[in-house]
Amino acid sequence: MRLLTSLSMLVLTNITLLACSQSPPPPPAEPAPKPMASVAKLNPITEIKGTLNTSQQGATFTPCQGERQYWLELSTNDRQLLSRFADNSSVYVEFRGRFSNVSKQAPQADYLAKISPQDWLYMASEGHGCKANIAELSAQGNEPGWRIDIEEGKLLLSTMSGSATKTITRSGIDNGTHFWEAGSELQLTVTKQQCLDSMADTIYSYQAQLNYKGKSYQGCARRPFAQQLEQLTGYYQVKLPTASGSGRVVNLSLNGDFSAELQNTYLEQDKSFVEKGYWYPISHSSLALTLSQSSKKQVKSDMLFDWDGRLLHLRNPEQQQQGSVGLSMMKMDGPAVTAANPPKTYQQRSFEPATLLASSDYDPAVEAALKQYFKLHRTELNGTKYQWWKFDLNGDGKDEIITYVDWCGSGGCSLLVFEANDHNHRFLSKTTLVHTPFYLASSSNARWQDLLIEVSGGGATPGLRLLRFDGLSYPLNPSVQPNAPSPAPVSGITFYAESFGKGAGRALN
Repeated sequence: MRLLTSLSMLVLTNITLLACSQSPPPPPAEPAPKPMASVAKLNPITEIKGTLNTSQQGATFTPCQGERQYWLELSTNDRQLLSRFADNSSVYVEFRGRFSNVSKQAPQADYLAKISPQDWLYMASEGHGCKANIAELSAQGNEPGWRIDIEEGKLLLSTMSGSATKTITRSGIDNGTHFWEAGSELQLTVTKQQCLDSMADTIYSYQAQLNYKGKSYQGCARRPFAQQLEQLTGYYQVKLPTASGSGRVVNLSLNGDFSAELQNTYLEQDKSFVEKGYWYPISHSSLALTLSQSSKKQVKSDMLFDWDGRLLHLRNPEQQQQGSVGLSMMKMDGPAVTAANPPKTYQQRSFEPATLLASSDYDPAVEAALKQYFKLHRTELNGTKYQWWKFDLNGDGKDEIITYVDWCGSGGCSLLVFEANDHNHRFLSKTTLVHTPFYLASSSNARWQDLLIEVSGGGATPGLRLLRFDGLSYPLNPSVQPNAPSPAPVSGITFYAESFGKGAGRALN
């Protein structure tokens, strides 16, 4: 039953009973927030659209991008506004709100998070809902019926007597009112003021007025509601070293319905720990993640990430018990996305044929990377000997460190690869049973060049194997990798090292 009489005078004074019209373009974007030392106090307003459902217990919200339900914390004014709609009805809404943890009391405790609306932009019990497609602006009114849409510099007008397309000759903002003109025949003005289409029971956030051929028409307006989520949503993964040496795999899912799941798998123990929570964008290249559930218990862990177009980087990893290694995860559900003004660029690769001889000279970056690896794996140096190359394996313009270590057997020695970060090199992968020379392939995967390694000895079937970067690392054992295609995709780059048995290499002390 419609509760028209339940609207208070406060709501009636804030809602202009007009037919719909077009809204002004969105206000200028606010500057991106500066990096913060802690995420605990960070709770920006997020633009959200989806379906609102009311019941005797309260209100819930389901985003357009999924089926996840959130508890909706409504104010007195919110309830007065929603009293316009029938009890227990579903209402399509567009609004700005803040995410936060639910209380431990029912019924909130059954939900992943709650949302507190801050600014209602649009409410409708009928219409296209999540499937609505508005180009730039849309306005409409009743008695008589009319509609106008703005697309690519045109005013598309529809009335009871027909339709017309007019070219915009002048537009601008005058004392907070946005206007569009098509010569002297047509003028549309839009003002930020809540507006009700009483015939369709639809609430807008803009009031509109159309002047056409000497007549004036009243209405309401709305603008497109674009959520910038696609660049950040997806599946991320990284493999990190552990004291045992087996490693830890971190998987993070950021879903389009703002839900999130973080899974840590410890390979040696074959155990996984899953935490669930919610996330929201801070800007086009940063987001906040709150883990709110762990083993079906409520928790509160806030994390802030930066996205550089290829990797998702955790800020202040020490505070999140990630140590000096940090937490930088690669997006795994498709090719890397280029963020606006990305700090890194990646080049289309082409190579001049060359044989790269391994060095045994002292290099502080090489020593630091190796010692950090030994420290993380709690392994004594014991005079380990190594040779090294520096080469850009992923095309970001920074050289990785490739070390050839005297952990050798009849099948070959070990290869350690360290990825270049902004200030140091992070351990990426270990490959055993490596003989030199080995080769850089012309093919690549996830921006990292493939490697071609000759396998022989140690019981392995001899042959040239193709080692592909899997998004986390290069394979550990080349002998179980597929044979290289024929002809092999060689780039012309050859890596060569002297034999450790002949005294080559530098001792790590």
